[in-house]
Amino acid sequence: MLIYALDPAEPIKRAISADLLRRTTANHTLVLSPQNLNECYRVLSQRRRFVDEAAARSYLTQLMPWCIAPLDAQTTLKAWAVQDEAGLAWWDALLVASALMAGCRLFVSEDLQDGRTIAGMRIANPFTAEFSKRAEVDQSGRRSS
Repeated sequence: MLIYALDPAEPIKRAISADLLRRTTANHTLVLSPQNLNECYRVLSQRRRFVDEAAARSYLTQLMPWCIAPLDAQTTLKAWAVQDEAGLAWWDALLVASALMAGCRLFVSEDLQDGRTIAGMRIANPFTAEFSKRAEVDQSGRRSS
């Protein structure tokens, strides 16, 4: 979602992602981990290169106040458990574990199974037709991207 918010090649996903970022920052429900920011920086400035390093850094600096999910040794332990229980790939398990430790009830991702629940946290694809309806119901819960 963080990448799509700037992606000129995906105008529909860009609009949806930018709107979701605006809403979640405005209502203080956005939760990010250092992994989110680091992966986004790599993709924006080095892999896809649709912004330069300075623009990527500026964008991610603006998102840093919402980087409140942990990424430490306890997160690694939790990620191992998530990986074993949910069968997720390692980097996905680490993101999910970080969100769980931050108290998130909703995890927004197009890469994981929409509607799946992991340890009480629901996975939601922001690009599905049903997402906006479901997101309104969950506005009181914390979200992770």
